[in-house]
Amino acid sequence: MVGKLLEVSGLSTFFHTERGKVQALKNISFHVKEGEILGVVGESGCGKSVTSQSILRLYDEKHLVEYNGTISFRDKNLLELPMKEMEHIRGNNISMIFQDPLSSLDPVYTIGSQISQVLRTHKKISKKEALEKAIELLKLTGIPSPEKRVHQYPHQLSGGMQQRVMIAIALACEPKLLIADEPTTALDVTIQAQILELIQELNEKMDMGIMLITHDLGVVAEVCSRVIVMYLGQVVEEADVKSLFNNPLHPYTKGLIQSIPKMDGDRSKDLYVIQGNVPSLENAPKGCGFSTRCPFATDKCRQENPELTTLSNQQKVRCWHYAEILQGEVVS
Repeated sequence: MVGKLLEVSGLSTFFHTERGKVQALKNISFHVKEGEILGVVGESGCGKSVTSQSILRLYDEKHLVEYNGTISFRDKNLLELPMKEMEHIRGNNISMIFQDPLSSLDPVYTIGSQISQVLRTHKKISKKEALEKAIELLKLTGIPSPEKRVHQYPHQLSGGMQQRVMIAIALACEPKLLIADEPTTALDVTIQAQILELIQELNEKMDMGIMLITHDLGVVAEVCSRVIVMYLGQVVEEADVKSLFNNPLHPYTKGLIQSIPKMDGDRSKDLYVIQGNVPSLENAPKGCGFSTRCPFATDKCRQENPELTTLSNQQKVRCWHYAEILQGEVVS
């Protein structure tokens, strides 16, 4: 039986700002199994990136963050580890690919030196061995002429190549968990497809768990086996991909799926749009976070926040009306 590689339980993240204490994540729970690709979806501002950076405690250096709950990785609660031990885990056991490769790569160091630095930080190898390994990693990611690229600087590479370099850095120490935060943002469609195909191939070859953060449900349908939907710092639905697309239970999930353009649909009709915007954290609704945008919200929705309910098929949903939705009585 495949075990849970990462288990997040009751995680809440608070930021101390000039305007006071703000809660960015609200009691979220989910897990990533060994060798699976978990999709994390939602609009900008829903808490996807905060979740990923909370797992690696990347906000800690600013000393303006506070966590509640547990983040269990290989039976260790990451929130209780001293910073020195976290530094050993980052880039070694858990790696992350960020959205914008050009802003993540150092412009004054060559590609080879940046990959080598990760290797030499976590492995006892020489500079020569690290550079040879860097060439192998670039070759693994499909970059042409890797022997030449290791001596080049980030600005000398295309956006697609820069993202492949970021993947090479993330895979340098063969992590068990890879967090990919919208890894294809700002890339053209052809390069996006190549990067996603590469991530799938590496997932199979290295049997690592992947947490793929994206706003693109088409990507989720193509590469993920299970998905969680986030809204305003909470998980509002969780299901295997087939169940989610065939039978979404939360009005927000249904809205996201309905907003996907259909190739065989009537193009004369306007694309479905979820009305309104994600509220700011300072002005979060009292009850359900989606109540200000949901056309089916009742007074109870506006006053009380529902719990995440687990159904018999293991699908989870945070909605007072999920039973009516399941029967098709509320949302068509």
